[in-house]
Amino acid sequence: MTSLAVPLGGVRVLDLTRLLPGNYCAWLLSSLGADVIKIEDPGAGDYMRSFGVQVDGMSATHHVVNRGKRSLVLDLKQPEGVSTLLELARTADAVVESFRPGVLDRLGAGWEQLHAASPALVLASISGFGPSGPLAKMAGHDINYMAFSGLLDRMRSGDQAPQLPAVAIADVVGGGLVTALGVVSLVLRARQTGEGGRIESAMAEAIALLPSLMLCDELAGQPAGPPGRDTYDGGSPWYRIYRLADHGFAAVGAVEERFFASLCTLIARPDLAAALADPARQGEIGAALTAEFASLTWDEAQDKYAGNEACVNFVYTTGDMIGSEHARERGLFQSGPGLPFPVPAAPFTFDGSRPPEKGPAPRQGEHTVQVLQEAGFDAERINKLLAAQIVRQPAAGESPGRPGH
Repeated sequence: MTSLAVPLGGVRVLDLTRLLPGNYCAWLLSSLGADVIKIEDPGAGDYMRSFGVQVDGMSATHHVVNRGKRSLVLDLKQPEGVSTLLELARTADAVVESFRPGVLDRLGAGWEQLHAASPALVLASISGFGPSGPLAKMAGHDINYMAFSGLLDRMRSGDQAPQLPAVAIADVVGGGLVTALGVVSLVLRARQTGEGGRIESAMAEAIALLPSLMLCDELAGQPAGPPGRDTYDGGSPWYRIYRLADHGFAAVGAVEERFFASLCTLIARPDLAAALADPARQGEIGAALTAEFASLTWDEAQDKYAGNEACVNFVYTTGDMIGSEHARERGLFQSGPGLPFPVPAAPFTFDGSRPPEKGPAPRQGEHTVQVLQEAGFDAERINKLLAAQIVRQPAAGESPGRPGH
């Protein structure tokens, strides 16, 4: 497959981000075909490498969200490092950054400088709460953005404390998906008009603005009920999780009449089919479904509800999902040259196929010289930058982690 056979073939992105949100955003762009240059500082670089299980000197998560990128080490605290970045920007279509608001400006590489260097450039800035407002300067992580959004409050029952989701939802949605969509849109416009632009995505806002029924009803003047009692957070028996006899849980989402009718047939209670919207019979429905699933083991329930038309399936562990027949048939995990383990595939297909793997995650600074050469830097200038430690490349024999470690 040629570079132009994928949607963003021929697009170059400079990735100044750290940790999950920006890394995922830039990886999505890479999976769409963009050439992503990961620009890291000469110290710790992206400490995503140290998070979680270590494989070949780098974390498993780093292998996943930085694979297919190239790494260049550049010291932006030195004026010549900033001027080098601006020169590299002239060869790029987009820059993605996740510093706190105002940091790039203080470094001398903010929007005005980048736009002057390349009027067609797109700048994407990821932050927690946005560049303005009373929370703009607040430090935070996914838990803080979720807390602001109102969504975390719904992840509880009664007076219990909210249950934290295992996935950093604000990070991957607000920092990753939303930002990547903005970059693609503005790059398309820039290709058409020659004029670049900015996208500023706040992770807290992306989650707060998701069009949930709770949000929409609240805006329409109907405050949400207590957590665990609304229609779609466990309050309705036909949209609820039920415990099985031996282990595990069934997930029931029989919202529409025909699906609910199928469910009533499966549990041998066709008389309940007319009770879907009857408030007085919701307790009866809940009791019947509780008894149904409490009477079935995991294996029995799997057999009984295989291929059902009742919107019933079962709560998988991560391992269950990875090993499932559906995951195998759909190709949700794939291997590739240099990858130390199977990785999550891109969450989309092009003309029926998932994008091919482009290569492993880079060592810190692994492609420094290569990228500079492509940008037109001659050998003498590159050697001067290396000698002054404005840029770095790993020495022979260094570990896959950061240089010198």
